[in-house]
Amino acid sequence: MYTPVKMPRNTKYGSNYWKATSRKIKRRVEFFSDLEYDHWILVESNPNIVSFCEQPLRIRHTHKGEIVESVFDMWVLYSDGTEKFIEVKYEWDFDSRNPKSIKTIRQTGAQEDWCLLNNKPYEIMTDTKIRSNALLLSNLKQIISYTRNRLVPIELDQFQITRLVRNRRLTIGEIQRDLHSLKPQRILESICNLIYSGHLDANIEECLIGPSLEVWLHGET
Repeated sequence: MYTPVKMPRNTKYGSNYWKATSRKIKRRVEFFSDLEYDHWILVESNPNIVSFCEQPLRIRHTHKGEIVESVFDMWVLYSDGTEKFIEVKYEWDFDSRNPKSIKTIRQTGAQEDWCLLNNKPYEIMTDTKIRSNALLLSNLKQIISYTRNRLVPIELDQFQITRLVRNRRLTIGEIQRDLHSLKPQRILESICNLIYSGHLDANIEECLIGPSLEVWLHGET
């Protein structure tokens, strides 16, 4: 496990600084660009990731005869026990027309070398990957916002919803009509918590969260 390396704000790419609360790791997290924040949204909302740490480790590594010092942007731990170090970059950072691209290539090359030597998986996440589906990213941000409404989700509501969708797909609108004794917003909150925890799947890649969104039990089609 890792703890965040303290980073002065003016040493990171970009001027946008984000703070958020992670329900997954139960602490405040901070990011130094919009892209790092968007990447965190993907990490925080992925039920297969059980833990993570932003700015987890500073390394000094000799790459092509030059000592390079660098801090990884993210470390993640998956439910199967595997881990990965991640660097978050804009595609422009690697473009030969960008005068800073040499530094970026040197930095990521050193990180990749270090990970190979230490038998650690490594991945570069670019804006093209992170923002490949704007609708999905928007939906995930909404899901995370709903998980902050209460520390402990209402178990009875979640039980009623999961029982209702067993062996079938239903839209949120259909669930709200069937569970008419519950307020629609309360049902939506429970559904978002169930998606966040991985108990429900939904077509959030192609449909905005709302009455038309379909949900079903994880593992069922």
